[in-house]
Amino acid sequence: MLKKEILEDLIQLTKEEKDNLAGVQSVDRSIFLNDSSNIIDYHKLLSDDQSFTIRRHTRFQEYPSHRHNYLEFMYVYSGEMTHIIHDQKITIREGELLLLNQNIEHSILYTKEKDIIFNLIIKTDFLVFMASLIEEESELFSFLFEALYSNKNDGEYLLFKAAHNKHVKTIIEDLIQHVYEPAFNQSLILKLTMGLLLTELMNHPEDIEAYTGNSYEKILSGSILKYIDLHYQEGSLSQLAKNLHQPDYKICKIIKKHTGFTFKQLVQKVRLQHAVRLLKTTHLPIVEIMEKVGYDNITYFYKIFKDTYHRTPKQYREHAK
Repeated sequence: MLKKEILEDLIQLTKEEKDNLAGVQSVDRSIFLNDSSNIIDYHKLLSDDQSFTIRRHTRFQEYPSHRHNYLEFMYVYSGEMTHIIHDQKITIREGELLLLNQNIEHSILYTKEKDIIFNLIIKTDFLVFMASLIEEESELFSFLFEALYSNKNDGEYLLFKAAHNKHVKTIIEDLIQHVYEPAFNQSLILKLTMGLLLTELMNHPEDIEAYTGNSYEKILSGSILKYIDLHYQEGSLSQLAKNLHQPDYKICKIIKKHTGFTFKQLVQKVRLQHAVRLLKTTHLPIVEIMEKVGYDNITYFYKIFKDTYHRTPKQYREHAK
């Protein structure tokens, strides 16, 4: 249960909400990519060292059709909220969550005073951390892998009918409390708590309603992405093709279509993402990190790392600190 002072803070009207009630209906454009864009930009909501954050949804206004360049969990603490996705009304009620993939286009209907909703804003780099923890496959597992590596995820979302799940409510209240009352090792606590939330949701597939592409090619794409994430150190295109009983050229075509990368480029992207995770979370020597992610040439590793992140691995680690 949230502390009384936090609950009281949650129901207080913000300046934007007071303006809305006074008839000044305007969406905060400062969080969009630019004045003419309908894409909300995570750079405007998160600092460089943040993987995700939590914001309370602004009430008393409608949000016109828009997209995000991040994943978004929307949790209804009380009341309800309605989205329009593909001309369909999707209503989530108290205790339920809606997970929207990046780039999904949606609008949000008017919310009232008792509609207390939290937006959990998640950068895709956080999914690299999550992928290292997840062992069992599920709807959520597949969704996260597609979000991490595929660019063909328009219109995908998951609805979690978790109102009866007391563990989910407790974990989300812990997240909210840690945001309102920052503690020592705040970033690590939030990451681990978020990991607990995703794990609990995956443990109850019966509560998940999935709205994702389910074509054979989409399923095959998920298998390809999973293989690359699990075998990025030593995996090969020929072994992948053999595992899936598909010719090399078809695998390459699907990877290019769904990610925009070649097989080699995608493997390099995944290796570097894991290298970044190790630089941030361990004190391992850079040479050892290089070897762990599948490289054996220090000069080449430094070159592609700097080309991608515009810093050497050492500089990146120092900046992350």
